[in-house]
Amino acid sequence: MPKNKPKTFDTISDNAQGSLRFIFDNLSRIKQLDHIVKANLSKNLALHCRVINFRDNNLIIAADSAAWATRLKFAQNDLLSDLRAEGMHGLRSIKVIVANQSHTTDDHSPV
Repeated sequence: MPKNKPKTFDTISDNAQGSLRFIFDNLSRIKQLDHIVKANLSKNLALHCRVINFRDNNLIIAADSAAWATRLKFAQNDLLSDLRAEGMHGLRSIKVIVANQSHTTDDHSPV
């Protein structure tokens, strides 16, 4: 019996249907929102924040630490206004949470 060749991520995502299609579409939307949000934050703050979800017109942004979350909360009202001005008229709120990014292989900090 011939072995199946491994499929690339692009092949899987391009051919996804049903629930998997929904997941890929949602991931794509979150990535786009992440770029928009980061473009509206200071460069330094953008390096420590990322969009993790958008549900029911509520944007959820994770910060690397409590200190970065606090800075983001100070910028929250301006960010909300900027995003609405850029076409996200239905955006109701921005929730900020603390969620450390996963460690990379070249990260020498203790796990």
